[in-house]
Order: sequence, then C-alpha cells, then structure tokens
Amino acid sequence: MMPASPHPFPTLYFNSGIKMIDSSDNAAFVRNDYLSGTVKGETGIEGLRLDFNAGLRLEVPSGNWHVRITDADSELVFFDYDVSEKTLISMEQFFIRWRIEVSRDGEPVFSHTYDATDQEVCFVLQPHVVGDNIMFLPYIASFAQKHRCRAVVVAGSLITPLMRELYPELTPVLNVSENTYATYDLRNFQKEPFWESDNSRSLPYAYIGRLLLGLDFTPRPRVFTPSAPRLIKEPYVTIAVQGSGTLKSWLYPGGWETVVDYLKELGYRVLCIDRAPAHEDDSGKVVMPANAEDFTGDRSLVDRLHMIHYADFFIGISSGLTWLAEAAGTKAIIISGITMPHTEYDTPYRVINRLVCHGCYNDLRVDWKAPCPRHQGTPREGECSRKIHPKQVIEMIDRLRRDLWKH
Repeated sequence: MMPASPHPFPTLYFNSGIKMIDSSDNAAFVRNDYLSGTVKGETGIEGLRLDFNAGLRLEVPSGNWHVRITDADSELVFFDYDVSEKTLISMEQFFIRWRIEVSRDGEPVFSHTYDATDQEVCFVLQPHVVGDNIMFLPYIASFAQKHRCRAVVVAGSLITPLMRELYPELTPVLNVSENTYATYDLRNFQKEPFWESDNSRSLPYAYIGRLLLGLDFTPRPRVFTPSAPRLIKEPYVTIAVQGSGTLKSWLYPGGWETVVDYLKELGYRVLCIDRAPAHEDDSGKVVMPANAEDFTGDRSLVDRLHMIHYADFFIGISSGLTWLAEAAGTKAIIISGITMPHTEYDTPYRVINRLVCHGCYNDLRVDWKAPCPRHQGTPREGECSRKIHPKQVIEMIDRLRRDLWKH
C-alpha cells in the first residue's frame, strides 16, 4: 500500500520525454518522494516552494502561473506549461543542473539555477551493501568539494563507521532534514533511465558515480592511514571467497584449497575474512577453505579494513571485500568470470578465462541474477567460474609478488 502524499496539491511528474512512466517506475518515485517529506525550500513567494530532494520538486499554488524547467547546461526543455495547484516532480533523479523560471499573470516573478554552494546535500546509500557504497564514497566527497556544499549521508550502521574512518568530512545522518537542499538516492542506481541516464551494467563501475553525480573525472580513493596497529606479526595474505551470490564465487573444485596450500608453502599465513564460514543460496554453497585460518565472524568493516591493509596482498572475487581492499590501499587479485574486467576497479591482477562463456552481468540481454542465465541446466552451466584453473591464480600470485619486490 502506497503512503499518503506529503504534498498539499496533486503530483504532476514530468521528464525529458525519454520514456513514459509505468507501474514499475511509479512505486519507486512515490517511495522516494515520501521519504523526502514536504518540499523544503522557500522562494520568497507565498505558496511557491522548491527543492531537489526527490528530483526537482516545485509546489505551485493556485493562480495564473507559467513554469519553464530546463537543463541549464544543454538547454533541454523538460516542462513549459501553465500550471496551478500542482506539485511538479521530475522523473530524472540523478544530478542535473536545473534551471527554473516562473511567471505569474504573464510577468516573471522567480528564477533559480541549481547551486549547492554552502547548502546541505544528502546522499542515501543501501544500508546492507558493501561494495557499491565503498565505490560511491569518493564520488560523494568529490561532489562536496566541487559544489562547496555540506555533504551528509544516510548510510546505516554497517557503512557509517567505515565512512568515518575513510571520509571523516562526510557527516552521517538518519534522514533528510528540513535544511536539505538536494538529495541523491544512490540505492536505485541500476534503474535507468530515470535514476541514471545509462544502464550501469553496460558501464565501468568507475564511471557510475560520475554519471549519477555529474562529475567530470574519476576520483582516486582516499589514501588510507590506519588508526589501529598491526596485530599479526607474520607475513599473511587475506582472502574472501564469498559474494552476494554463489555464481560470483570461484567454483573450480578444490581451487581455493590449492591456492591456500601454495601461499602457505611461500611462508604466508592465509586468513579468510568473509562474514561467515559458509554461504548458501539457490545456486549452491560456498565454504571457507578448510586449510585457511578462520577470521570470519562478527568483525566490523573497519576491523577488516585494517586486516586487509596490513596484509601483503588480498585475493577475492566480485564482492564488497574486494572493494574494501582498494580502500585499504592493498594490492588485490580479483578472480571473476561473471563480470567483464572493466566492471570492478582497475587492477592488473584480474584472473578470468576468456576462452569460455563469461561476463553475463554486463550482458543487457539476460537476467544476470538468474542461475547461469546463458547455460542453466546444460554441461556449460557456471563455466565462467568453474573453468578458471588454480594455475592461473598461482601465476598471478607470482606476478604480483614480483611487482611488489620491484618496489
């Protein structure tokens, strides 16, 4: 059941004309609008209120009004009509440098171009997601620097301590306040064309934050300075074998055990830092290698950040802990077949078998969340992961270690 509208007038959605709204869009728009509450910005004209907390939102009271809304950069016209007793809301929810011009009785009475300088801008993250949020944090910090605004973040208890550790200038909050000029809900970034202009699965992850927040560059992750001492004296390597789905994992039979044995022969302790010793879903079960040390359990992301930082290197898959390795400034080997190499952050230590089916996550023709969307029920099911040989990983370990010695 949809919540009641927070507005005094009926809502009128508008967009660039790229797509008409349908039922699947409607629920997300209404939910986002409801969470943002009433339109917060005063214009100096009674009853006319403006903010950017769920897209552009403009409350127009009764009267002979005409509203023109454009993109200040491209001059693209979104809305240019007479209107009365309506709350106008843009379907486009990502960053646009909006331009609003309002006339009453044929006379211009108000104009405003988006300007977040010295304003509070809120960013909403998924509370239980690791990788996407770590990816977004440097973009949020860069947005705040570019626009000279106060960045506040609704992040949740999992991410907030990590954000404080990496980006202390970002302020955690529980919700959108009355002082908020604009809000960007980054939880829905995979929903195009209104939550992002292009489908994120077709893009390098390094570009998604730029696309959503209107940045001209890909910011470098903050150089991490540890706030806790090293707890393990011996040389060690951290590994993470689980992801949000089994098909993201490396499923070569006995592959992890072979790699762990090799690392131990090299003199490393091998610490598995996944959240739990095992993960199971409809596609199967992934278990911590029995020959690795069990550092799973109730540890914070900040604890894991320090464990990865002090490791000689990290080995993982397409998962949040692999993104945590980048935040920690630690060399990482990424083993993945479900994603194309451009999907995660750039690393020279990517292990993939390009000679078998791979990259279904980036194939917009299939539902990548379905169990092996191209070959389910055939002998080729899951071959992107099952046919990555331990030899490939071991050779990558050797190459990474040679590179470390060079430096």
